[in-house]
Amino acid sequence: MTEPALVLQPRPEPGAVPGWTFPSGSAGRVPDGPETLRVDLPGRRLASLRLVLAAGAGREARGKEGTATLTARALLEGTRPGGGTELTAAFERLGASLYASADLTALRLALDVPVSRLAPALDLLASVVRGAALDDGDVRRLVRERLDEIAQEDADPGTRAMRELRAVLFPAASRAHLPTGGTRASVGALSGADVRAFYGSVAPGEAVAVLAGDLSADDAEAALDAALAGWTATGPELPAADELPADDEPRIVIVDRPGSVQTYLSFGHGVPDRTSDDWPLLTVASHVLGGGLTSRLNALLREEKGYTYGMRAGLLRMRGRGLFVAQGSVHTEVTADAVADGLQVLRSIAADGIDPDECGSSVRALADRAPAEYETARAVAAELADAAANGLGSGYPAAYLTAVRAAEPETVARAYTGHVDTDALTIIAVGDAGEIRGPLEALGYGTVTVTDPGAAETG
Repeated sequence: MTEPALVLQPRPEPGAVPGWTFPSGSAGRVPDGPETLRVDLPGRRLASLRLVLAAGAGREARGKEGTATLTARALLEGTRPGGGTELTAAFERLGASLYASADLTALRLALDVPVSRLAPALDLLASVVRGAALDDGDVRRLVRERLDEIAQEDADPGTRAMRELRAVLFPAASRAHLPTGGTRASVGALSGADVRAFYGSVAPGEAVAVLAGDLSADDAEAALDAALAGWTATGPELPAADELPADDEPRIVIVDRPGSVQTYLSFGHGVPDRTSDDWPLLTVASHVLGGGLTSRLNALLREEKGYTYGMRAGLLRMRGRGLFVAQGSVHTEVTADAVADGLQVLRSIAADGIDPDECGSSVRALADRAPAEYETARAVAAELADAAANGLGSGYPAAYLTAVRAAEPETVARAYTGHVDTDALTIIAVGDAGEIRGPLEALGYGTVTVTDPGAAETG
């Protein structure tokens, strides 16, 4: 008996990537309140509100660093002392979640809720933003929790490296010089009165509320207006945020961790912020250098040399400034070799340019993932809120993706070499100074200094 021939189906051929653009919204303003951006996403039954207040750490008074972070956390304690658990339960009964955070630029409130319960969730949010208790006892507890958190951050080499990088790159007069969440000294001195004064000076007219989801219901716009209309500041205007540039020069700063078997390395350099036309090109360059396991840093330091489990490179987004950062952990005994090889890779764009296939791969990785990355209302609202907080406008995400797709090897190389001077990088090495100082000095790359982590203000 003859076996029937096995018939194989033809291998499917990939088709063209479907056309996609970042969702657009409808701009407006709540009467006597924040600007608004409503983004209708049919079928997205989870609505996401992002309320961006122009009250980030950059607007804290000198010596009050950490107030914005404590204010964000105190808001989640609700409208009466010790009411945090009660507030969380009230949102959970609606199937909703409320989060709050602060960075250098803004204090942000994030509400996620089924669209069918948007109105009552906005009413509950309104009670928080208008009548938060900001109680002395709650703030004292949050201060203790933040101090414990600072101690944990001290023990994390990646956090410690980034904190030291900012402290070295930005002058002492700049708010970016100090940790966003405050130092041990500044946080320890904060009180409920400081938090209430800071929040009382928040100007709702400077805020932006981004609402995304299936907003076909007639009451979505009215509910947002009702929640935020007539909300006013009660205190004086907050200080203006500074925008001092980074101070780039060749140097190596060692943060001593005696006995450490690894060194956490961070290479940093100032770049323009996202208002620059070169920002999308710098994003592509960063991906070429450290955007994945096939990137140049990983090809040499991980795959060929075996110094590390992985290195990565990217851009730190800040208002008025940006940072190019490449970082990762290496074995202590190869710290100097890893720095030398890392510098070789970071200089390779100037020396060798960028291959078209390499550029195309990075462009696809950054742009083609966007439809999946921004599939949810939560992701769309967060990106538009971040653009609003940084004064970029609602059209920025779409324009950024268009610019990434248009990137060419020559323009990417020119942007990188024009803004990143690889002979003026700041290098932070968090590791055993007794083991790594001599080899790092032998490299001859700028001055080498050692910082005692226990002597520095932390955050």
